[in-house]
Amino acid sequence: MSIINEAKMIEILSSAKNVLLLEPPFVRRHIPLGLSKIASFLKRKNINVEYSRSPVNKNFDLICVSTIFTTDSEIVIKTIKQCQSNLILRNTPILVGGIFASLMSDYLDEQTNKKVNIFAGYSPILDSYIPDESLDWQIKDFFKDVMTIFTQRGCPNKCGFCMVHKLESHYKILPKWRETIEKTGKSVCQISDNNLLYAPLKHVQDVIETLNKNKKLVILNNGVDCELINDENAKLLASLKYVRNGFRTAFDDMSQDGHYQKAMEKMINAGFKFSGKSYTYILFNFNDTPQEAYYRVKEAWKFKSNPYFMKFRPLNQLTKKNSYVGKYWSENLLRAFKNYGEIYGYNRGDRTFESYSINEKSKIKLTDEDWEKWNFKR
Repeated sequence: MSIINEAKMIEILSSAKNVLLLEPPFVRRHIPLGLSKIASFLKRKNINVEYSRSPVNKNFDLICVSTIFTTDSEIVIKTIKQCQSNLILRNTPILVGGIFASLMSDYLDEQTNKKVNIFAGYSPILDSYIPDESLDWQIKDFFKDVMTIFTQRGCPNKCGFCMVHKLESHYKILPKWRETIEKTGKSVCQISDNNLLYAPLKHVQDVIETLNKNKKLVILNNGVDCELINDENAKLLASLKYVRNGFRTAFDDMSQDGHYQKAMEKMINAGFKFSGKSYTYILFNFNDTPQEAYYRVKEAWKFKSNPYFMKFRPLNQLTKKNSYVGKYWSENLLRAFKNYGEIYGYNRGDRTFESYSINEKSKIKLTDEDWEKWNFKR
């Protein structure tokens, strides 16, 4: 078929009568936001919808398939091919969207024999709908009570390791953000704005006041830009009731050194207590040296913010096995550093990477070459 634009996608959705919302069985924790907004859109037009995590042997006139990470490509393609080979579903039109579909449209098109419609990008029309909470999205445990909410789209920071500017090229405050917070039956709002603090202060204030007024627990899932934290918005951020290390920021590289520490100090001055309430995302294996990554981890510990070790992977990576090794790293060193983060990430730095790595119980033995890379300083 083809890679389509928003107008064509809306036309395809609007002409359907009975739609299967299909989320492939990859690992996920949250409501599939795209499918939940499609459900609201379709129901508004009195179109029947059914949700499943695998193909359903019924007659539909459209199948909407969601995608998330490129690393789940095999599961997505397998699910689509199951539909294409199913005796009942094989002639049913398929519409695919989401992150993987957007970042690797041509690859997905080839792998599905050019027989599906692929929507690449972001749909302002669908994003104007409130997620449908009435369907059983099969979410388990804590996340059953979590609603993912965007109050705005876009980010001015075109970071080389991030895909946001590829999907959301224009900044926009969403029209239904307040209504979504007020109407959700979930007690936890996961604010997933890609750069909340880039918005005008009035918008930040309105969002935080709405969350507090509706007594919502909060997770700032994508973090707030440490370079944009100031005295005014720090007071607002400190007023939220966080859950699951819900206050989150990032110390992505050494260009943020100084900015990160000042931001954390402003939060402390605003009355925020970091212990047990905060993550600092630590990106490593991009353009950093191991010592630079380790320094950023230790700075997070100084403020009692739990460092969340995030190993860089290329945006077009197709499997979960991350074979990418940055210029200053080695494969052994990456494995050891990642394991160190998983074991001691909450340990406030009372055990060094060096002592962890030379421990006789360590499963990863570093070579002299690994240690040379570890100790390299530029």
